[in-house]
Parts: sequence; structure tokens; C-alpha cells
Amino acid sequence: PHLVSRATMSGELDCKEVSRLLSEGLDKTMAPPQRARLRLHLVVCQTCRDVDAQLAFLRRAMQSLSRRDPGRK
Repeated sequence: PHLVSRATMSGELDCKEVSRLLSEGLDKTMAPPQRARLRLHLVVCQTCRDVDAQLAFLRRAMQSLSRRDPGRK
């Protein structure tokens, strides 16, 4: 799979940083310029788009489970 190796001098994010931001849900609270860099990375990197889709699926599944049985811990 294609991985964008390191952040460049122009401020692009690398795959490791993108994965961290997505998995921690931090992409929602980022400043607009950094969010734009994240979205640009997702446009060019299929691997990170796949990670984003998998995380979204897991979040939806967890929300669905919690709605079905809200008292379960």
C-alpha cells in the first residue's frame, strides 16, 4: 500500500500523523488550515482513506450497540 512517508517542509501531514488524528477523533476539532491539510492528504492517499472509512464504520457500530443496550457496561 501507498504510504506518504514523512511530513514535508510545506506542512503536509504524514500517514502516521493522519492515522493518529483520525483514530483520536481530533480531525473534528482541528483548526481549519490543519483540517484542510488532513483532507488534502486523504485525497491523495488511499491507505488513509481506508483507515478513515474503517474508523467511521467502527464508530457507527459502537453507537448502534450502545443504543440497543444503553444500560450494559
